[in-house]
Amino acid sequence: MVTIRAVPEGVATAPPSSSAAIPVPGLSPEVLSRRAATVFKRLQPTSPDGLEKSESKRQKLSHGTGPAARDSEDRPAHNAAEDDVYRREMMSELQVRIAQHGIRQETHGSGTDRRILELLQRSTPPNTDPRAGSVEAHFLTGEEALSMVESGSPQLPIITSKQQPFRWNRRMRPIEELFRRMEDLDREVAVQVPTRSHSDESFESRELAVIRERFLADQPTQEPWNILDLRSPIPAAILPGFLTGENCQLLPRLRDAVLQGKRAERGMGSREQWNEWRDVLEWVLLSEGGHNTAPHTDSHGLATWISVQEGLFGFGWMSTPTDEERARWNAKPLEFVDARWRYVVLEPGQTVFFNSGTIHFVFRLCGKQTLALGGHILQWSGIERWLSVVSAQMSNPDMTNEEMEWSAPKYVRLVADLVEQRLRNGRFEEMGGRATVERLVALLKVWDPDPEIPLPSPASA
Repeated sequence: MVTIRAVPEGVATAPPSSSAAIPVPGLSPEVLSRRAATVFKRLQPTSPDGLEKSESKRQKLSHGTGPAARDSEDRPAHNAAEDDVYRREMMSELQVRIAQHGIRQETHGSGTDRRILELLQRSTPPNTDPRAGSVEAHFLTGEEALSMVESGSPQLPIITSKQQPFRWNRRMRPIEELFRRMEDLDREVAVQVPTRSHSDESFESRELAVIRERFLADQPTQEPWNILDLRSPIPAAILPGFLTGENCQLLPRLRDAVLQGKRAERGMGSREQWNEWRDVLEWVLLSEGGHNTAPHTDSHGLATWISVQEGLFGFGWMSTPTDEERARWNAKPLEFVDARWRYVVLEPGQTVFFNSGTIHFVFRLCGKQTLALGGHILQWSGIERWLSVVSAQMSNPDMTNEEMEWSAPKYVRLVADLVEQRLRNGRFEEMGGRATVERLVALLKVWDPDPEIPLPSPASA
């Protein structure tokens, strides 16, 4: 979440003089003024011809008509040089915005700006070459990624490409088609607005019709919106191909246990209940350029995948934290930064998968809208780690991005029931052997010692 100055919506005014700026360590007034002018120029409306001349090949790709179809097994390239250019532009923008905000009332955006800047100053590209040391991210073909997630629970991010079955209409922007498929635009959804005071909620409700008009106009703004918890109108065919194996399907089995109980017929739960669970399994991320997300772990200990559809998507994470680093972050998630931070810039057609408890953040340059499809999974092979993450999240709500006081115990109890079923059915070798499964059952019972307490209603995660 970011902010530059309070100005009328969609209006870019001249950048302030350097004499009005608040000093930033390491920046002279002259440098700050030049960077402010650069950011100001980016916020001005630009003709399509001018845009074509000024943009790199990667930037042109980000304006495309959606990811390519699943017709090849290419391994995505890790372009560290272009990623570094993006990171440096991002830091320049943040330095300007922080200086312009000055001593005014703290907002959600200004706080996130400072946090993201500090992290990007510490961030470096991940090592992907085992000959150069420990690997910090996997760039894999779909088949390689499938093999990895089916044989275990990888703790490093996986980046793949062309894994999405769904195809957009190639004659329009994905964002335009997204709104065409929503039909009822009188509904409201939560929108994060970066200029809201830090003492208030970070979001407010807006009608989908208003959001559609704003995004399709695609005008420069100094108050970039981020749309929260947007239900996907896309057919249920967006799960990346490499995540469709049996090991990654624990979360749908939780859904079945809640909605169907001991029955195996179709449609036992209500339409509303099925929609709640679909919103956990898949969702839409829609944001205007310049809106950032501070480090957090995804709620309920869930693993996450994000497939970029439009725009460039900066993704950063804490790489292989030690037990001490994780404990320090768990204790002070809004302050701790002394760790190894890595980042990549994802393009349309690329998917990132990161497992339970990954501490991550998102950053976006001004002026470029982004659309991504995403969802959550749980792995049978990752239950023990998942329990550890959920326990930590329950002890400190600032670690995560959602409320989970009542829903997390429900998830744990359902997983315990499913694990016991596997033990009774003799399916313990695929989870690491009988001893491993028996240890999991014991851990789950410690977490939920009284299974007779009624379960809370399904959570909308």
